[in-house]
Amino acid sequence: MKFVCKLGRRYLAACIVAAATLPSITIVHAQIPSSRPLVLRVAYPAGGPADVATRKIQVPLQTALGKPVIIENLPGAGGSIAANNVLAAAPDGQTLLVTTGNDMILSPLALSQVKYKPEQYRLLATILPTDFMLVTSADHAFSGIDALIERARKSDQKELTIGSWGYGSAPYLVGADFSASTNARVLDVPYKGAAPVIQALLSREIDMAFVPLAPNVLELIRTGKINAIGVANTKRNPYLPKLPTLSEGKYLKNFVYSAWAAVFVPASVPESVAAALHKSLADITGSSDFQSFLKDSAALPVEPMTLAQSAAFYQAEIDKFRRIAKAVKLEPQ
Repeated sequence: MKFVCKLGRRYLAACIVAAATLPSITIVHAQIPSSRPLVLRVAYPAGGPADVATRKIQVPLQTALGKPVIIENLPGAGGSIAANNVLAAAPDGQTLLVTTGNDMILSPLALSQVKYKPEQYRLLATILPTDFMLVTSADHAFSGIDALIERARKSDQKELTIGSWGYGSAPYLVGADFSASTNARVLDVPYKGAAPVIQALLSREIDMAFVPLAPNVLELIRTGKINAIGVANTKRNPYLPKLPTLSEGKYLKNFVYSAWAAVFVPASVPESVAAALHKSLADITGSSDFQSFLKDSAALPVEPMTLAQSAAFYQAEIDKFRRIAKAVKLEPQ
């Protein structure tokens, strides 16, 4: 088994969606007394999936809070620039972080300059969850995940190349876990985000990649420009119901990876303020309007969770990534 990496970086590109006011929003003015605008600091550039989802909640959140909500984009360093910035703000719940859970957890494990710990934050609401998919270039016509693994194990053939957006990124870790779990011989090739990885698949520069399902990926699969091998989940994706999960094969079991953008608040924020923000965000993400947005984004539904359930889910993700990072010998660089 061999997994080789070269350094590189960062994240997805997507679409532009207009913000819309949602019905039935709980008013939480009393729990959040400050008249200052609420600031949502997004760890990615404007126009990316997490940013688009943030702008979708902006207007209804203003209605719920009864005051302006401002979005500020602070991209870079695996989301750690925005994460550190929000921690440096007053712990009053007026400054929130929007990032992916993957980056929140993985950046301290992969980047030596990142000093925060994911436990310094609490999860308020997931706003854009989606499955990771294993896809290949059109050069390949594997009958399924077992055939791909069996080909990748052959020592007398060239190792398969797998695209990621750099050392320590979620696709890197998924690929490393895939290699370690199956003894597949793969060579990591880093790019600066999902869009260059997709382009590399289209130009047949790389053999395969783990990518989050998004509308552009779904269209490329449906038109046969790239080939879908399976979903990194234990249940099939609703947008590709005939596509097996990777866990349906002989060699991988319970191989589950998702990408999920979310709103976080520093753990030092008072419980009453966190609870009020959580309630408002839960109302917004549970609305039919937001669920329609998720469908248009090829995302999964946002499952309703209490603050306690959110904390349990977040801690389980932290434990999972730390366990896998240790298993694949991921070290801060």
